[in-house]
Amino acid sequence: MSIERQTLSVKEQAFIVDAYWLTPIPDFEHPVKHPVMIICPGGGFTYHSGRETTPVALRFLAEGFHVIVLPYQLISSTETVYPLALHQLAKTIEWVTDQAGEYDIDLDRIVLTGFSAGGHVVATYNGIATDPIHRADYGLDDYRGHHAAIVLNYPVIDFDAGFPIDDATKQQITVDQTLWHAQKNITAAAKPAFIWQTATDALVPATNSLLYTLALQQHKIPVEYHLFGAGVHGLSLANHVTQTPGKPEYANTVAAQWVPLVLDWFKLMAIL
Repeated sequence: MSIERQTLSVKEQAFIVDAYWLTPIPDFEHPVKHPVMIICPGGGFTYHSGRETTPVALRFLAEGFHVIVLPYQLISSTETVYPLALHQLAKTIEWVTDQAGEYDIDLDRIVLTGFSAGGHVVATYNGIATDPIHRADYGLDDYRGHHAAIVLNYPVIDFDAGFPIDDATKQQITVDQTLWHAQKNITAAAKPAFIWQTATDALVPATNSLLYTLALQQHKIPVEYHLFGAGVHGLSLANHVTQTPGKPEYANTVAAQWVPLVLDWFKLMAIL
C-alpha cells in the first residue's frame, strides 16, 4: 500500500484528497485491475469526521479497493457547500481516471461512498451528474470519468426531512433549492445504490434513506436497502475501531453487518 496526498483545483480553488493505493502483488503473473472507492465523510456540513475517513478506507482497501478520501467543501463564511462540492467530486473522479494506467484501475468500477452529510453530496451527484440536462446546467460536462454505483450510510437526503433543522443552515449549504431534495433529481440514468440506516437515528431520520430508495425503485434502478432496528447516528464501521471512547453505543454488532452486506452487494453488481 502507498498513501498519496494530492492537491486538486476547481474554479481556481484548491482542495486536497488522500489516496490509498494498493500495491501490486508480485506473485501474480498478470496485473490485476482494481475498483476504486471515493469516500465523502460526514460531519453535518461543518467538519469532516475522522471516524469515516482512514478507518473506512483501510477496511475497503483490505477488500481490494483503491480508496480516495475527499474532504469536500464545507459551510464557511465565504462559501456555500454547493455547487463547489459537486465540482470537487467530479474533479476527483477525473483525477482517478487519469491514474488508471499507473495504478491498475478499472474505470468501470468507481464507487462513491457517502456518510451522513457526505451522503447528501454523493446522492445529489448521483442524480445531477447522470442526467445530461442537469450535468450541463451545473457545469459538470467539463470533467471526464464516471461512477458505477454509490453507497449511502445514514445519509442526509432531503433538507425538509429532519436535517438541517433551520432554513438559515439550509441556505448556508446552498441557496439552490433544486439541491435540497436529492431524491427529486433521480432519473432513469442514475446509478445503483446500497443504502443503510438505523430506525432510531435521532439526528437524520430514516425517512431520508427511504425517500431515496423509493425514488430509485420508481425509476427501476437497482437498490439494496437495510434499515437496522436500533442504533445512533454516525456509527461508521460500528465496531471497536470507530467506537468513540467512552461511548459504547457506537459499537453495534447488528449494524456492523452493513460491511459484509455491501461486499455481497458489490459481487451482485460485478464490482467485486
